[in-house]
Amino acid sequence: MKHTPIFEIYRDSARLIDFNGWEMPVWFSSIEKEHLSVRRKAGVFDISHMTRSIVKGEQAASYMDYLCGAKLSSLKVGKLGYTHVLNEKGGIIDDGIAFRLSVDEYLFVTNACTERRTSEWFPRVASEHGFKVEIKRDSPDNGMLAVQGPSALQAVNEECGVNLSNKQRFELAVWNESIFSRSGYTGEDGAEIIGSGETLRKIFRGLLSRGVTPCGLGARDTLRLEMGYPLGCVDVDESVTPFEMGAQKFLDLQKEFVGRSALLNYSPSRRFRGVITEEPAVLRGGYEVECPNGELVKLTSGTMSPILRRGIGLGFFSTSVEPGQPVTVRLRERLLRAKVVKPPFLQK
Repeated sequence: MKHTPIFEIYRDSARLIDFNGWEMPVWFSSIEKEHLSVRRKAGVFDISHMTRSIVKGEQAASYMDYLCGAKLSSLKVGKLGYTHVLNEKGGIIDDGIAFRLSVDEYLFVTNACTERRTSEWFPRVASEHGFKVEIKRDSPDNGMLAVQGPSALQAVNEECGVNLSNKQRFELAVWNESIFSRSGYTGEDGAEIIGSGETLRKIFRGLLSRGVTPCGLGARDTLRLEMGYPLGCVDVDESVTPFEMGAQKFLDLQKEFVGRSALLNYSPSRRFRGVITEEPAVLRGGYEVECPNGELVKLTSGTMSPILRRGIGLGFFSTSVEPGQPVTVRLRERLLRAKVVKPPFLQK
């Protein structure tokens, strides 16, 4: 298995799992404790397994516009943008965050589970459509941290001397050859840091000494579920379009991009929705939901919210199933009363 530059710090202090070929921490103390630390104070995650691609060249902006649904050429230098990479049918290959580092350079962060697919797709789009760009993966000696929670920015400032509180969400700063962005995937304020392994190991240790809680993938999953954020290769695959996700606002249909023609007159028959139970329960992907129209829906993912103390799950429901409608979740031998909701489950 592959290891991140931070792995040596926690290899003996975390419960480790195989995550898409990476040996990663699923928890350090417990998922719930780590989850609550992020909601109430601050937690730090090693997210170095995320795929980081660098796109450079005079045609970098036009290439990114064609590769992705959003108009990334309109990003100002120092800004970030959320976007989708689509196939010719408008299906989601992956979603990710694009960093505009300069006029002619982008850093594109996507999911670890699609690394093989994107490593083939990115240069293929450039080659077949004549974009003269350089596309390469970030050095494996580099890594990425996420520091999330109400006191995350203060902790980063105290440890690194980087004040992100004067930056807007989805804006970055460069310090000591590292990239600090005011971004994250937990629903909390915070920072993501990209830099050398040596720098990030120092920051990681420094944050722990300041009381920031080390967090694993388990808490990262429950945090994103409370916000209704989809997880690539779990909730989303290439059979899903941004319209089904309710994410068409991230598409610029006025420009050309891969998959645009398939989406121009597209009308989804299903929507990405959430379910929440009336009582405490742990939901999981694959659990069935009985809808009033007789439809059986399999959840794509689920958990029990440590904040709400109720079962929450995500899945695709026909457009006839509206938020607020009662449903029944089959949990092994139990039938749980629940209702359909439009995420997020937790209002921030």
